[in-house]
Amino acid sequence: MLLEEQVQVLEVTEVSREVIHLKTSGGAGRAILYRRLCRDASVGDWVIVNTTAVYLHLGTGGWDIVRTVLPENEGNETSLKEKPDGHIMKLRYLGDQHSVLALEAPESDEHGLFKNRLSLKNKHVLIGELHSMLIIVWFLLSSKKPLVAVISDEASLPLPVSRNLEYLHHQPGFYSLTAGQAFGGKGEVINVATGLQYAAEKFPDAAVMVTLGPGAAGTGTIYGYSGLAQAEWANLTGSFGGTPVWIPRLSDADKRKRHQGISHHTVTPLTELTYAKSVLPLPSGTYSDPLLKVGEGKLSNYPHIRMEKIAEDKLWPKLDAVQKMSPFPLTSMGRTMDKDPLFFLGVAAAVHWYLEAELLHHSANV
Repeated sequence: MLLEEQVQVLEVTEVSREVIHLKTSGGAGRAILYRRLCRDASVGDWVIVNTTAVYLHLGTGGWDIVRTVLPENEGNETSLKEKPDGHIMKLRYLGDQHSVLALEAPESDEHGLFKNRLSLKNKHVLIGELHSMLIIVWFLLSSKKPLVAVISDEASLPLPVSRNLEYLHHQPGFYSLTAGQAFGGKGEVINVATGLQYAAEKFPDAAVMVTLGPGAAGTGTIYGYSGLAQAEWANLTGSFGGTPVWIPRLSDADKRKRHQGISHHTVTPLTELTYAKSVLPLPSGTYSDPLLKVGEGKLSNYPHIRMEKIAEDKLWPKLDAVQKMSPFPLTSMGRTMDKDPLFFLGVAAAVHWYLEAELLHHSANV
């Protein structure tokens, strides 16, 4: 099903290099226009917007998506038009297909890098299901390390839809790579493997995280959700000589039983589909332990899973500092830290373990 509506632009509320935010006369009353996919719209223009997700109360943050600016409009014909210096297509065989300069492509200056076999050389790679984890990881690293994010395409394809990424792209020390059909990162790659290769070769001192954009899909079934891809990311990491460090998806506030304590979105791919030796840091203390007991029991019999307990007392101060550093409230599933502290403790546990492991690795090689 595709639902669309013809609406008029009442106000242009924000313009960035990649997107324009509009106030409109219908639909959700607001819409996002991707400048690389259609021409700019001005006040008074009529546009066709896709209203499907908003109608179904799903995803897109409550925004309609502009499909086209109607041709009878006069005025601004500007769009994000760049020299087509790359031949790799994204959104292939759709009306919005467009070319990008993939880093691996023969016309790229980086092409030679990918002729070598990939070795991650015991590098730790953070694996995180939810897009909301990424910016928390950034603040927890707190300038101790640069961060490269490999964004896979199981959720949002256009990266510019993310407010978090808009902020991060202005931060020194952050670099994004969009893999598969996802687009809009600082670098474009064909798949997660080459994303890892570029990150490891070009940013050897940076932390690397694989995740996806906003809008992950789920169906309440055993395997029907975007986060199943974590197993693939972990196996790729292990196959190339790295160690996947899973950021656990935890919650004490989610009303869905499958996500309470340690979410089955962490347990299922890690136990059933991952063969790579993996590290799973977990918070531990008077608050966390009772909530995680059942999930830990499910994970304890798998020899490829190394659970690491991180004392809550070490994590609360870090999270308090993160809240002060962030210029906007940090949320996951619409919940701030005070509404679901267990989720934030899970992210903090993974980053804490990662930094300690990196420190030991550095000391051993000095």
